[in-house]
Amino acid sequence: ALQMHEKCLRIRLATVGEQHPETAASYHNIGTVYTHQGKVDKAVPMFERGLKILLATVGEAHPHTLATYSNMGKIYFDQGKRDKAL
Repeated sequence: ALQMHEKCLRIRLATVGEQHPETAASYHNIGTVYTHQGKVDKAVPMFERGLKILLATVGEAHPHTLATYSNMGKIYFDQGKRDKAL
């Protein structure tokens, strides 16, 4: 799954660029795969990158932005970083 999401990211970067919600979705998907693999140290930067794009393109109240906040909050909570999870 990771290879397919990485391929999708490369295509999106080449076609719509970095600052596009679909590119953010690719980062989110890669972060999700890493989370399921237990590689949260790799997941968080993917979610952060996607979040930055979403905030700049669709805003804080968009469902995709909220999903990213939720996923990051769960990771931080599971790591015991409750101050970051809130």
